[in-house]
Amino acid sequence: MSEPRTFKIKSTLARQMKDPGGRQVRDLERQAVAQLETHRDDAMATVGETLATLEALCAEAPARAGPQVYALASSIVDLAGYFDTGPLFEAAYSLCEISDRMIQADTWHWPSVQVHAQALRLILAGGCRTGRTSDTLLAGLRSITQTR
Repeated sequence: MSEPRTFKIKSTLARQMKDPGGRQVRDLERQAVAQLETHRDDAMATVGETLATLEALCAEAPARAGPQVYALASSIVDLAGYFDTGPLFEAAYSLCEISDRMIQADTWHWPSVQVHAQALRLILAGGCRTGRTSDTLLAGLRSITQTR
């Protein structure tokens, strides 16, 4: 029987990584963030459309819409998470939290959802900026979340 032989194969990537130069991680991160920001307006428009769907659902107030409300709020959280949206992310997450609790308890309270939808609309209209208004809105949403 013959002895096994080991071959070392150098890939193109391994050779390139040994070469001096290249880009630094912080520069790549800065470039990625700048590239992502070019999509912010489209993402916020999608958030506005999702919010309009949520508001229409609130107007109808069907008996069993918990999963739909959760899916809409989760969609807003998903988009808001990619950008610095501060209070928008928090308000949408709060809506996910209360809708999940109401689904689990099998009790639905549309006014709580409506207040979240209105707060989301105000935060979106305000450019998702953190300030006294958004802090007050989020404090109100937290009080709703604690009682539900």
